[in-house]
Amino acid sequence: MFVIWEPMLASDWSSPSRFIQSRIPDPRVMQFWDKNHLVAKELRGHLPGLTTSCCSRAGILWDVVAVYPKNAGWDSAPVFIDGPVVDVASDAARQLSALTGEAR
Repeated sequence: MFVIWEPMLASDWSSPSRFIQSRIPDPRVMQFWDKNHLVAKELRGHLPGLTTSCCSRAGILWDVVAVYPKNAGWDSAPVFIDGPVVDVASDAARQLSALTGEAR
């Protein structure tokens, strides 16, 4: 699992501290700081039909959860995409559980 942090709010002037990153304690998670929104721009380009309006500011995708099946490539569609994260975390967890066969 990847968590991509990016500067979207006025308070996002640097990469997240260890304290902020500790909000996601799962050891399988890799966290990255994307100052230039490269991942968000690339993801948006692969989701031309994305209709969720919650998660875009100035054309930059943010605060969104995208769940892909194992071994997905850039041309793969997510099995789940929605946001904001705080509102869809349990739905995303259910999708991950369904993909991995693990109970959550």
